[in-house]
Amino acid sequence: MTALSDLLAVQTTDIAISQAKHRLSHLQETIDRDAAKNVLATIDAQIADCDAVIVEANAEISKVDRLSHEHDDKLVKLNKQLKTVIAPREAEALQHEIATVTTERSALDDRELELMGVVDAAELKKSELAPLQASAKSALASATMALSSAKQKIDAEIAVLAEQRSAQSLVVPHSLMSTYEAKRKHRPDGAVCRLTGPTCGSCHLDISQGEINSMRAMPADEFPECPHCGSFIVF
Repeated sequence: MTALSDLLAVQTTDIAISQAKHRLSHLQETIDRDAAKNVLATIDAQIADCDAVIVEANAEISKVDRLSHEHDDKLVKLNKQLKTVIAPREAEALQHEIATVTTERSALDDRELELMGVVDAAELKKSELAPLQASAKSALASATMALSSAKQKIDAEIAVLAEQRSAQSLVVPHSLMSTYEAKRKHRPDGAVCRLTGPTCGSCHLDISQGEINSMRAMPADEFPECPHCGSFIVF
């Protein structure tokens, strides 16, 4: 029965390790870190959108500038031609073309002003987002440090428990440990248990007094098991 008592100590440590690993995978610090990452990602995406708007607007401004210069050159050419034209109909046609190019040139100026407004608005939004981004980066750094500290603490706890478990398992016969490991696949927290009165501590079903007496009478090299769930019974 001493071997089963030793095995029960191993199981107690195994349970403690499992609980520590569960805590490790469900840390509030992980939730906080992920939330901080999401906040920063949202701000970064907004800044990226602003940059994309600025790039696109500036590209169009360059195009508008080029077209404006082309219209200016065309107006100079048309006005020179107008001074040399004598025929009224030809002069009228040139004046109409000059008016059209002038209107287009004015529209280009309006579009450039509009685009400059778009750039200014995007730059303003970026300047407003900059302090929020800095704050979010700081919050993420703090959350990451807190998570690292929490993980290190639990990792150290698990390391101590693992060392304790290794020492405990040395005093348990190898064949018994192998059987225990197989039982743990089905009952991680109840491969070994004590009786509470006639009740199995694993499945919580009562064992008859006759079966209990038979288990108590087993030789030292045999290990009693619950007739209901198969867990080792420690008296």
